[in-house]
Amino acid sequence: MIRAVTLASGAALLAMGAAILSFSGAAGDAAPRSADLMVRIAELEIDPAQLDAYKAILAEEQEASVRLEPGVLMLHSVALADSSTSIRLLEVYANRSAYEAHLRAPHFIKYKTSTETMVKSLRLVETKPILLCAKALGPTGGAVSC
Repeated sequence: MIRAVTLASGAALLAMGAAILSFSGAAGDAAPRSADLMVRIAELEIDPAQLDAYKAILAEEQEASVRLEPGVLMLHSVALADSSTSIRLLEVYANRSAYEAHLRAPHFIKYKTSTETMVKSLRLVETKPILLCAKALGPTGGAVSC
C-alpha cells in the first residue's frame, strides 16, 4: 500500500518538476537557467530497524517541499537496488537562496528532527548541472523539457 502511494507520488513529482522546468510562474516567466540551479545529491544510510518510518517521513517532507516552496523544483528519492537502507536523493533548487529557504522551512525542520536517530550517515555531494530533462507522466506520455 505504501509502495503504491510512493510510486504514484513519484510520478506526480516528476510531472510537476517537468512543468516547473518548462515554465515557471503563471505569467510565463522563463524557467531558471541551468547556471542558476543548485543541484545536489544526498547519500544517506538509514538504520534498518527504522527504514519504513524513515521512508514515510521522507515522503511527507518531499511532497510538502515541492508543493509549498516555489524554489524547490524537484526532489527525487531512490534506494540502491542491492541495499534498501542506502537512500539517494536528487535535489534541484532554483538557486542557492531557494535552497537556504528550504533549510528554514517548517516541514524540513520537522523532517530533520524526526529522522535524526534514523540516519546513520549523510554525505552531501555538490554538483554542476549539465542538462536536466524530464517527461511529464500521464496515460499518453507527455512533453519533454530540457
